[in-house]
Amino acid sequence: MKYFAKSFLIVGLMSIISATSQAAENDDRRGDKDGQGKGRPQFSTLDLNADGDISFDEFSSHDIPHGDHETVFNNIDADQNGVISEQEFTDHKPPRGKKPKGQR
Repeated sequence: MKYFAKSFLIVGLMSIISATSQAAENDDRRGDKDGQGKGRPQFSTLDLNADGDISFDEFSSHDIPHGDHETVFNNIDADQNGVISEQEFTDHKPPRGKKPKGQR
C-alpha cells in the first residue's frame, strides 16, 4: 500500500510540474514578461518616454509582425485621440490567424 501511495504522489507531482512548464511555454508564445521576445511586448517597452501613453512616433519606432503601423495603431487607439493608453493596449485583442479547415 505504501508503494502505491508513493507512486501516486510522484505521478501527481510530475503532472503539476509538467502543467506548470506547459503554462510557461504558452506564456512565452503569447509574449514574454520583459517584452523582448517574439510575442506581444509590454506596454512599458513601447512607452519610451514613460508618460503613460504611447504616441504614434513611439509605436512606429518598433517593428510589428503584420500590417502597417498606422492601421495597427488606429485599431488599438479605441477613442481615436492620437495616443494609446495602457487600458486601450490591455483591452486590445489582436486578430487571430485563420486555422486550416478541420482544426478547432
